[in-house]
Amino acid sequence: MTIGIVVATKAELEPFIDLFGEPIFCFPNHSGYDVMKWEYGTEKPIYLILCGVGEIASASSTQYLIDHFSVDGIINYGVVGGLTAFHDAGKIGIVERVVHTDFDISLSGKHVVGEYLNSKTGPYIYPAKSFIPESLTEGIMKLTCASADKFVGAGEPKERLKREFGADICEMEAAGIIITCNRNNIPVTFIKAVSDGVDEDSEAFDNNVYRAAKSCVYLVASFIQHF
Repeated sequence: MTIGIVVATKAELEPFIDLFGEPIFCFPNHSGYDVMKWEYGTEKPIYLILCGVGEIASASSTQYLIDHFSVDGIINYGVVGGLTAFHDAGKIGIVERVVHTDFDISLSGKHVVGEYLNSKTGPYIYPAKSFIPESLTEGIMKLTCASADKFVGAGEPKERLKREFGADICEMEAAGIIITCNRNNIPVTFIKAVSDGVDEDSEAFDNNVYRAAKSCVYLVASFIQHF
């Protein structure tokens, strides 16, 4: 079992290194990508790519892991903004579906915002396959994720995403990752922890990013044990 992990920022990577130790091998600037390798248990190589922020960066990095390291599945973990009072800093969950709120061909009158051509699920994108078995995620909060190339500020911008899309969280990479995985028929699981609540902004993000990412990493480790 070869595990691929996509992480956006060095701040989110830091708690992974704190738990798993330094990588056994690094591929610095490997064709423009930073890839690290760990061994977890017997025959469980982990390849982690630091993708950078945004949908294009996350999509290309995911495709790179699939093409060059023959991963069996992808895990994306990271910190997100919460869109309701319930989804406040520290809450953690598994993304059940993603809506790409930047994608908009609604002017045609045939589609709503976020809906791709030939979609059978409206604006929502579901993983074609989940990398983590459902039996291991029972009791963990399931989330709808609004994903776009924009850091969403406090108050009305976050409330609008909840109101229009029924989203619980927002971030900037999931749409690129899920579309890439689905097109390659590669299982994917998203583990997300809230760093900034609905009425909080970038300051809360900065203050909470390590703690929230650490929660994700511990959940990643618990899942990997069962592979």
